[in-house]
Amino acid sequence: MKLRLSIAALFILAIFTAANATENIGSKKKASQPTKASSAECAPANGLTYLNFNNVNALIETGGNMWQDRPNTASAYEVPANSGQTAIFSGSLWMGGTDANDQLKIAAVTFRQGTNDFWTGPLTTDGSAEITPDVCSEYDRFYHITRQDVITFLAWYNCKETGEGCDAIPEGYKVPRVILEWPAHGDEGLGQDFYLAPFFDRDGDGIYDPENSGDYPYYDLNGDIDCRAVRDIRLFGDDTYWWVFNDKGNIHTETNGASIGMEIRAQAFAFATNDEVNDMTFYNYELINRSTFTLFNTYFGQWVDADLGGAFDDYVGCDVQRGLGYCYNGDDFDQDNGGQKGYGDRPPAVGVDFFEGPYQDNDGVNNAYGIGKDEALNGLGYYNPADARPDSIIDNERFGMRRFVYYNNAGGVNGNPNTALEHYNYLRSVWRNGSKMVFGGQGTPGTAGATTLECDFMFPRDSDPRHWGTQGIDPGFNWTEVTAGNPPGDRRFLQSAGPFTLEPGAINDITVGVVWARAISGSAEASVDKLLQADSKAQALFDNCFDVLDGPDAPDLSGVELDKEIILYLTNKKGLSNNYRKTPGDYNEVDPFIIAPEGEVYDNKYRFQGYQVYQVSSEDVSINELGDLDRARLVFQCDIKDEVADIVNYTFDEELGATVPETMVKNAENDGIKTTFRVTEDQFASGDPKLVNFKTYYFIAIAYAHNEFKPYSETPDGLDGQKLAYLPSRKGVSGGIQSVALVPHKQEPKNGGTIINSNYGDQPRITRIEGQGNGGFNLAFTPATLERLLETNDAGSVFPTYQAGRGPVGVKVIDPTNVYDGDYVMQVYEEDGEFQWKVWREGAGSAELNDTVFSEAPLSIEN
Repeated sequence: MKLRLSIAALFILAIFTAANATENIGSKKKASQPTKASSAECAPANGLTYLNFNNVNALIETGGNMWQDRPNTASAYEVPANSGQTAIFSGSLWMGGTDANDQLKIAAVTFRQGTNDFWTGPLTTDGSAEITPDVCSEYDRFYHITRQDVITFLAWYNCKETGEGCDAIPEGYKVPRVILEWPAHGDEGLGQDFYLAPFFDRDGDGIYDPENSGDYPYYDLNGDIDCRAVRDIRLFGDDTYWWVFNDKGNIHTETNGASIGMEIRAQAFAFATNDEVNDMTFYNYELINRSTFTLFNTYFGQWVDADLGGAFDDYVGCDVQRGLGYCYNGDDFDQDNGGQKGYGDRPPAVGVDFFEGPYQDNDGVNNAYGIGKDEALNGLGYYNPADARPDSIIDNERFGMRRFVYYNNAGGVNGNPNTALEHYNYLRSVWRNGSKMVFGGQGTPGTAGATTLECDFMFPRDSDPRHWGTQGIDPGFNWTEVTAGNPPGDRRFLQSAGPFTLEPGAINDITVGVVWARAISGSAEASVDKLLQADSKAQALFDNCFDVLDGPDAPDLSGVELDKEIILYLTNKKGLSNNYRKTPGDYNEVDPFIIAPEGEVYDNKYRFQGYQVYQVSSEDVSINELGDLDRARLVFQCDIKDEVADIVNYTFDEELGATVPETMVKNAENDGIKTTFRVTEDQFASGDPKLVNFKTYYFIAIAYAHNEFKPYSETPDGLDGQKLAYLPSRKGVSGGIQSVALVPHKQEPKNGGTIINSNYGDQPRITRIEGQGNGGFNLAFTPATLERLLETNDAGSVFPTYQAGRGPVGVKVIDPTNVYDGDYVMQVYEEDGEFQWKVWREGAGSAELNDTVFSEAPLSIEN
């Protein structure tokens, strides 16, 4: 079918067939010579970048530390992103143990004030664990990869090899440099491990060759790995940074201790989601002992300096069963301090979940969830007879958080560590002076509120019901900084796992996640409760192998700024969006947790259903706040033509202890997909709702999918049916879903006095050049066409012209400011069994060809 669209002004068409702050980080002693120096003379690592895919903006470094803007002595873990408010000042790995001669070997950093225990690059594998300055320099960088990079690469490779799916490849696609240069292999000539960064070996030849063999950086794209059975290292997240570092590049000037010979392969990653996970970041470390030494009484730890907004009014605590350490405000208002922006009223809480740590020593026993010898209340591989969580594998147990320690930014018994032994003591829940930590008060023996009961977990609240941290003895009270009456201050904390034996060549990995949450009401401690709820999401994500169910990608949201009105329109990027389509139905996602009982069949796919657009109160509103009426209000919703009306999700509310319904889509029109609409009112206006010129308005657009394999019901036997019928976008094609800022204004001054002669929604007259069918529309000829038809016996010779809005396709003006005078031609054709279309302005050539502007509903044409 070919049509001519004669309009005075038309360019974009639409088919519609339905922060930084400083703190006093404490005095640091200049390094003295350690007991054993490395032969290498590597320079300190300088590589840094920002993990900023979702609602967090986190600085990471290649030198073993993160979250700190060192040149400016400032906090650099910003959440919410772009708010100027930060929750963590610094963080790093600590590790230490003793050899057969009882010599301490340790690696740990805090603020790297001219001191280092870590350098970049892989070590040799011959037992000497050596490295050269050139190798350190070569690996002083991050390898940044996204899951979408790999998905698009695989589509390109399959197109190249089979000729299938080529229409999904972006025009002009080139294989990303990071895929071509992925550090899959070390240099065997230099004694490095041949296998370095994880990759999928498609042809099984052991050689990474993406262009010829289709090998790729190893995301588990199909969910083939059951991480609960096999702890296989691969890439995680939507957005991932990979790097490698070690503790043998030079002498240890931070702890002044002897080096271990540890190679650490690290990745930092994040997900864009529509829930609390959008406020989280995650970190995985694969640790390989490249030395010939066996270390005993070894501990691995995660150190955190959690400055929550203002640095000097914080408390810390832990949840033993969750393996979570956290920080919260010491009062109910977090003020600015020393140039660091506070969170104000309702201050949030931030925590680190120590998901998994090193392997427990083999003992030939299938250890249980409990407090007996070699038992645990967190970690992996422990069976729990109390709640039917069997684990039948012997010696697969892995530590979680086995110690939680805090110390102050000060001197004294519970102050900043200086020596190698003091760092090691903290890993073992021992104070700087060698005394064991005790339950109560500030945890130091002989001080106010302290008991004589030794403990492993400080400030556990009520999270240690079996008293694992006090050797099974009930202290008789819950211990928090609030109940102890401690003055708030600048806290640092350490989560550690051990003791265990570290054999030469042993491979362990540590995974931690940073969780942030803010209560909408209540005291600062209410945010701790909210944090625990958010951590349940983090733990579930970890337990599910970091496999996130993908909703339809959010569309790109654009706008036209007019006089006291804004025109919004939605598009999806070809080859990038999982919801790219010219007709609805391209998106569908299998939910692996929808499993039908034997003899029944359930529909386990979510399918695209519609769009929702929200006006939000400010640019920092996150996607997971769209349910908060103070922050976001729905201005537009459309959905495909079907029988699905209201959509309700049923979610468990931990505060209420019950499953509650939440209407996600109400009064659905079932009138077809639309991708353009006009905004003339401010949803947050307290008076006249009309838009005001030169005021900034913010909008967020999402898509959503639907599945109701069985209606939800509450039966005497329990809950039954689909609890989550609505599945919204969790990300866009280029990352987290961000708001779009638009400012209405008059166009005449901007366009040099040009008068705009069309309006949004104007419809042109259409002349059919060839083709047949009505596209499902009610057609109406112009009087001139009717007259010609009546005058001729050959109706086929008449190119009929239809009245505006009454042709076989629906066309309307979207952007009146970009309309060119002229005639436009639309051609509809079939390719690969599907209808395609393109539009061009006559006389303009291909420069104005536009095959992406048709976006409003499924095209229905008879051939």
